[in-house]
Amino acid sequence: MKKTLTLLAGACFLAGSCLITGCGEEASVEKTTTATSPGGTTKKTDTTKVETSGENPPPAPATP
Repeated sequence: MKKTLTLLAGACFLAGSCLITGCGEEASVEKTTTATSPGGTTKKTDTTKVETSGENPPPAPATP
């Protein structure tokens, strides 16, 4: 009985670790634009989250 509970606890720990690890990464596209003028420099960063579904999603857009 003790061995069974130990194996069950280990399996739950492993499954929980895999779920937590997989949630940390998201696909996104980041574009930074810098404008320089006599008054100074302005930097603008746009971040777009890539949302796809299905088994064969379309390719991500290319950035210049």
